[in-house]
Amino acid sequence: MREEGVRCRQCGHCCINVSGAFSACATEADIERWEEAGRADILSWVDPIAAGDGCVYDIWVNPKTGEDVRRCPWLRKVRAEDRYVCRIHDLKPEHCRQYPKSQRHAAETTCPGFGKV
Repeated sequence: MREEGVRCRQCGHCCINVSGAFSACATEADIERWEEAGRADILSWVDPIAAGDGCVYDIWVNPKTGEDVRRCPWLRKVRAEDRYVCRIHDLKPEHCRQYPKSQRHAAETTCPGFGKV
C-alpha cells in the first residue's frame, strides 16, 4: 500500500528507468484486467514465466527481443512540456499504482512527489 502524502508530478522518474525505480511485475489481477479489456498490446510485453520474489509475471519485456526494457513502453513525453503521461493509466499494473511505497522508497528512486501534496 502506498503511503499518504504522495502527489505524482508527472516527472517520469519512475518509468524512465523501470529497473531502478521499482520491480517490474504484474499480478494475476493485472493479467485478468488486461485480458478482459482485450489489451493484447499490453499482454505482448508480459513474460508468462513467473519472475519470483512474489512477482507473478515479469513485465515490460520487449516482445521482439525477449529482453527487459529499461524504460516503460507506455510512457510518453508531453510535447513542449516538462512532464510525462502513462498511456495505460487506467489499466496500469498494481505495482505502478502503489509507487512509491514509502518516503524512503521515493528518495531512493528520486521521486520528487513525496511531501508535495
